[in-house]
Amino acid sequence: MALLLLYLVVVPLVLLGISSIRPTGFPLEPGFTLDNFGKVFLAGDFAPLLSTTVVFALGSTALALVFGTGLAWLIERTDLPGRGAFRVLVILPMATPPVLLAIGWAMLLSPRTGFFNLLLRDGLGLSTAPFNVYSVPGMIFVEALALVPTAFLFLAPAFRNMDPSLEEAALASGASTWRLIRKVLLPLLWPALAACAVFLLIVCFVVFDIPGTLGMPARIYVLSTRIFYLTADSPSGVPLYGQVSALGSFFLLILAVLGYAYFRFTRESQRYRTISGKGFRPRQSPLGRWRWLAFGAVSVYFLLAVVAPLAILVWASLMPYQTKPNLASLSLATLDNHADFLRNARLITASLNSLTIAIVSATAVALLSLVVSWLVVRQRPRGATLIDNLAFAPIAIPGVMLGVAVVYVYLSLDRVFPVYGTIWILVIAYVTHYLSFGSRLANGVMVQIHPELEEAARASGAGGFRILARITAPLVWPAVAAIWIWVLAHAMRELSTALMLSSRNNTVLPTLLWDYWTGGEPTRAATVGVWLVLALALILALWHVLATRSATRTS
Repeated sequence: MALLLLYLVVVPLVLLGISSIRPTGFPLEPGFTLDNFGKVFLAGDFAPLLSTTVVFALGSTALALVFGTGLAWLIERTDLPGRGAFRVLVILPMATPPVLLAIGWAMLLSPRTGFFNLLLRDGLGLSTAPFNVYSVPGMIFVEALALVPTAFLFLAPAFRNMDPSLEEAALASGASTWRLIRKVLLPLLWPALAACAVFLLIVCFVVFDIPGTLGMPARIYVLSTRIFYLTADSPSGVPLYGQVSALGSFFLLILAVLGYAYFRFTRESQRYRTISGKGFRPRQSPLGRWRWLAFGAVSVYFLLAVVAPLAILVWASLMPYQTKPNLASLSLATLDNHADFLRNARLITASLNSLTIAIVSATAVALLSLVVSWLVVRQRPRGATLIDNLAFAPIAIPGVMLGVAVVYVYLSLDRVFPVYGTIWILVIAYVTHYLSFGSRLANGVMVQIHPELEEAARASGAGGFRILARITAPLVWPAVAAIWIWVLAHAMRELSTALMLSSRNNTVLPTLLWDYWTGGEPTRAATVGVWLVLALALILALWHVLATRSATRTS
């Protein structure tokens, strides 16, 4: 297992490092140079590039953390009307791929044709559009909307599991609400808040979809989009792999520091445990006259994150060309775009490729996660820590960098493993990319299962793999199924790695959607997006059911 993980994770990164010092940028070519680093770090636009990346990452993280914390508190610790329904609805934005969320908001807030901008400009008599989504604030706003469900899933358990006796003791001692928050609640929430903030920061540094969709048309670059630009749209017309690798080395250094910080925060969270064997009910704070205002605020979030962008995508998919939503344009509505989707050979091939890649990747990640967790948590052989760290490491590798690194590996090994340009190179990349999530979830569930059953089987003469197959695997099956569904959904929507590895023979739906959007065919892009969201919504609903069963079965 250690050798397999070294091959999947370390070998691509080593070749990435070697390519940064090659004159041609190819790791197996002769020669040595530091010119690639000079062209990247001494260029006049490097400081603005780094500054824009940091502003985008910090702004998106802060906004998502504020929204996510507010949602978690309102849903878990107050008498908000409809709390149960909101708890389920909060994961719905995860069914919308970030690139589609960005396209939807581009149609809503484009300075020239955005629906909301036109509505405000005409209604208020403005001479110019009040909003411009093709800007750093626009990118931050859309990215934060996409990250709020992740922040909620991080923070909701922390709010739900806080022992209310500590709060009651503080209130009985005369503490004000502000003092209660500052002295009791924030210290108890600190590990979850810190881990969530670092995780979101990592995501914002590596994300490509939203900065690529909204930033690149306005020539606003972050590190991930600059790497894509140097690879796919360089001025010379030839991928500048040497400069890409040099920039990627700096990128990975930042992410390694953030990954270590996340690892430390999650490890130290055990110091803040407050739940004992006694039962308790979390303290519900009455909102009083603010109940319906809070209900409206939460509803507005769902309107912005789900309803508005999906509604404009559905409208565009029914139009022969992009037009403003109104009653006059309703007469133009047609199903021709959807009919074309169902009979277009290229779209059918892309759909089959996406489904095949997603199923194979999800199956491989689920099985690998089960074995890794079994080794790390149960068997603990020599080197278990190495296996655990290698399985977690891909979380800090951005999709564009992983795509470039995998290109190096399989161009170098083309005679041995001829997978470059096929769907199987995407499978390898996705398995590497999503293993970190699968192993974390499997570890958490494996820890919850008491080893007594396995010890009894071992005492009866059963071997390790028989125990795994007959006892451990059935007990963790709901969690493994949840991993499978989660990876299936994310592999079908992943864009950045797919773009770096795309070719004529391995086109998938996200890259086809990107081609339509960047090629000036917004209605066809919207049509692909609507069908993709429908498929992801069904998958996500199944994932929620299995995740709930997993939590019930292991409690």
